[in-house]
Amino acid sequence: MLNEAPKKQKKVQDYSDPTPWQYFWRIQKECWRRMVSPYFMYMFLSMLALAVEAIVPGEPGTTVEIVLGSICIAAGAFFNAHLLYNTGKLHYDAYLTGCIHRKNRALGIQSGGDHRVEREYRFWKGFYIGILVGIPAIILSIIAGALPETAAVDVAHFFMVMFAGWAILPPIWAGGQNVSGYWSLLMVIMPVLVSGIAYIVGAMREKDYKAHELERAEAVKNAGKKGKQ
Repeated sequence: MLNEAPKKQKKVQDYSDPTPWQYFWRIQKECWRRMVSPYFMYMFLSMLALAVEAIVPGEPGTTVEIVLGSICIAAGAFFNAHLLYNTGKLHYDAYLTGCIHRKNRALGIQSGGDHRVEREYRFWKGFYIGILVGIPAIILSIIAGALPETAAVDVAHFFMVMFAGWAILPPIWAGGQNVSGYWSLLMVIMPVLVSGIAYIVGAMREKDYKAHELERAEAVKNAGKKGKQ
């Protein structure tokens, strides 16, 4: 019988030691990946606010519309905070794992080739993800603000309402339908602050949890030693 040819082993890629450019692009990929869910939550709840405006009778910008619309936008911010809080926890856990791998490497022990350095906690990542969440609003705001007062502005506002309603609705409530798109740039501060603060809080929460786990393990170890004595 003919012997089967031995299967070639797949080359294991070491993700734990990227080059500077690889590290840069992997961070971009990770942060863009993390902005998708918050962005769609904002967009979905902005559309819900628009539906409320269509259902509520009376002139646009009534108190009821503003209150209900504000609740929808606040709900989007809540989901944004929840998602980035969990991201902060995951990234801090990855940071602790990375510290172990780097310590082992310093001792000459090779480990953690599948560790993703780009997923480690860095305090600025939450704010950066928040900027990425606001990029559609930034682009559409600049376009709407730069256009002269023609039908093109109405088209730009339409796209803003559809894809970044959370950014244009509050300025419209305050200044009317013809408000400049540039005012929407101020609203981008919301996802930046919400994302950045929630990310840091999630990471610090994970840090405290790990510290308590370590203290508990140390207490059990000490209790075991006393029991033996």
